[in-house]
Amino acid sequence: MKKVVVAMSGGVDSSVAAALLKKEGYEVVGVTLRLFAEEKSAVKCCGGAESAAKARSSADALGIRHYFKSAQGLFSEKVIKNFVDGYLAGSTPNPCVECNRYLKFSYLADLAHSMGADHLATGHYAEIRKTEDGYGLFRGADPLKDQSYFLYCLKRAQLGRLLFPLGGMEKKEIRRIAAELGLPCAAQAESKDICFVTGGNYNTYLKNSAAVKPRPGAILDETGRRIGTHKGFFNFTVGQRRGTGVYGGRRLYVIELRPAANEVVLGPLAAACSPAFSVAGLNWLAPVPAGPFGAAAQIRYRHKPAPCLVTPGAGGAAEVVFERPEFAVAPGQSVVFYDGDRVLGGGIIERAAQRGE
Repeated sequence: MKKVVVAMSGGVDSSVAAALLKKEGYEVVGVTLRLFAEEKSAVKCCGGAESAAKARSSADALGIRHYFKSAQGLFSEKVIKNFVDGYLAGSTPNPCVECNRYLKFSYLADLAHSMGADHLATGHYAEIRKTEDGYGLFRGADPLKDQSYFLYCLKRAQLGRLLFPLGGMEKKEIRRIAAELGLPCAAQAESKDICFVTGGNYNTYLKNSAAVKPRPGAILDETGRRIGTHKGFFNFTVGQRRGTGVYGGRRLYVIELRPAANEVVLGPLAAACSPAFSVAGLNWLAPVPAGPFGAAAQIRYRHKPAPCLVTPGAGGAAEVVFERPEFAVAPGQSVVFYDGDRVLGGGIIERAAQRGE
């Protein structure tokens, strides 16, 4: 009997993933990572005390072994600190990607190996398929739940040891299975916030939890004219229109953040669209292209992939040119390249080109 460690967050997805694998005949062991101190009762999603208790309840209902493992230090350093440092540097980091990179598919994968498991499984909506070149990562069957965007950071060599039991299913089917099994999480609402940013307001988090002080500065238009003031460039993101404090006349969007000068630059919609960008830290989940190639680039989770030409460079870098300029290409955000439904690879947006460059 093959053994699989299932990352159990306390939610319906990971609980049903464990149930499906047990039904298939695997020896299933649930592991829940504790990511926060017990007193952080406001944290309602994965890693908090409330979710940990729900994960234990689901494991008990399924009759599988279940363990807790503390990873607070690693989470604080690799996810929370990266998030705070990114915003203070004027970028837009994606903490879910970094959690996958360092926690679920590195730390937890090593833990699963040390436990003698043949596989590590999660409740992600994505598929791993056998391909001519080994294994490939593909979009999940449910277009509204597909999470392949967050998984480009996986190591290609580990794909054959990972299991995503929900990849070919829709969410409503998962709910039905959970209800039939009598799992305590069957009707549980989904969390859509960043787990450590309770209430969904990252500005409040930076102020209250990261002790970031206001830094008054200038808001400029695209010509360099001062048109307003702000309390810190880190309160803004590229592409933002509402809440800039500049009103009247034409619609203006955040087109650039200048951390060194503590300046925010606004411009019209055309100026908020970039024809090209550079990428760093590329990770490939398909054979590395020898030269320029066409792909579809997804620059945000809900962004419609856009046709582009990718020219790989040295050291995991690349230059990307869109067929048509795309809105809000934000430094620090992840970009994932697709060939149809297959994930080719991805990296971090380093710099977005302005029109005319």
